[in-house]
Amino acid sequence: MANRYYQKGVRRGAARALGRARYGALIKKNSEKRILVFLHLFYPESWKEIREYLHNFEGYEWDLCITYPDFLEEKLDFDDIRKLNGKTRFFRFENRGFDIGPFLAALRQVDFMDYDVVFKLQSKGTHRPWIYIYRQLFVGRDWFRNLFEGIVGAGTIHTTIDAIANDPAIGMCAASNLIVHDPPHKESMVLRKLEEYGIRAKKGYRFVAGTCFAVKPQCLQPLADFPAGLEDFVPVPPSRGLSLGHILERYMTIAVTQQGYVLRGNRVMGLERAFKSPLEHDFEALSSERLYDLPYEYDDEFFFWALDHFMVKYRTKKIRLGDLRYRMGKEGEIIPLSACVPYQYLQGNREVYEEYCRIHEESGRPLMSPQRYDALIRSMEADSFDGKHIIMVDEKNILKDGQHRACWLAHRYGLDHEIEVLEVKVLAGVDLAVEMAKVPVISAGKALASAKGRIRSAEEMR
Repeated sequence: MANRYYQKGVRRGAARALGRARYGALIKKNSEKRILVFLHLFYPESWKEIREYLHNFEGYEWDLCITYPDFLEEKLDFDDIRKLNGKTRFFRFENRGFDIGPFLAALRQVDFMDYDVVFKLQSKGTHRPWIYIYRQLFVGRDWFRNLFEGIVGAGTIHTTIDAIANDPAIGMCAASNLIVHDPPHKESMVLRKLEEYGIRAKKGYRFVAGTCFAVKPQCLQPLADFPAGLEDFVPVPPSRGLSLGHILERYMTIAVTQQGYVLRGNRVMGLERAFKSPLEHDFEALSSERLYDLPYEYDDEFFFWALDHFMVKYRTKKIRLGDLRYRMGKEGEIIPLSACVPYQYLQGNREVYEEYCRIHEESGRPLMSPQRYDALIRSMEADSFDGKHIIMVDEKNILKDGQHRACWLAHRYGLDHEIEVLEVKVLAGVDLAVEMAKVPVISAGKALASAKGRIRSAEEMR
């Protein structure tokens, strides 16, 4: 599905005029405040719509900084951008770190502390048909519209500038529904990664999903001082956790609250969100995050790459170890547990396991080593088998998580030994539609009340 962006100049011009009429006193009050806007343009086709949002800065003293990947040099309309703001500065970078890496690099080349308000924007893609994430359903252009309407809409831009420039308690503003909290697996990975950089953060942090926000300049100093550069933003396979870009997406907001400031959420697109509330209820009833309600613990990286924001159905069941199977690679051969490489390692074949670990490393799959498996074996031998770390299979008894544990159990107790496993089926297409039809119907009023509760919790975060 292609990205879709729309200029809608007449309609947006009318909304702009209404916003100026309504907030004329705020515009006059803040007309001499210095405003700095960072915009990362990854999708050149988005400029025609983003330009309409940037017109909302008319009446203010504002500077524009455009960051873009080097391969777009011939595709950006630099002249048209300069027509909007003749003082625009352009920063061309290697395509690293999504919008976060270029923002960090440009931030270090600009005297951002000379300003009263800093905006960070990015050309969020609109090609995804839909996604259910952070307990919200985003369809098509929803995420893009939430990001921009949340801080640079025809009305919100004026209240946002006033809040950041004049309220000593408010450090950052964004769309209220995009001030979110990570699920447990992401939270654990973020906290561990930040500790590697000498930064301690607390559980329960909030961040702006999509990184479009307005912020007090001093709140950006910890980011500018972060011990990493653009060269450190390297691709990370999903099986190995979050990238540096994902970590800094969270840290930008964490740094605000660590300085004692409040996050302010602006309510936007309320009617559209109300219409989606019943559907969001259905998705929530099938979300993989329900697995955290069970008395089990899961590997963070596994949950991230295999289950994150998927819909699932699950059950526990007893199964003979010899009936477990394993798929060699994403579309590879399916083999019995007794043919698995970790089982062969336990039978004394170290060389084949070392080759298995090498292939995993080269192909971007989860990192393994004989030393790591030996440590797991010692742990299981000391504590027998901890039922909290349950082995997970799909509906065909193919292992999803726990291959090494299952092999150790088979080696110790035999292939006829029975264990309890967690069967998890990822739902898509017809299967998803069938399961959604089974979810008890909830009234639009109750669904909307639930959605409003989530919005309020975001707005009240400190």
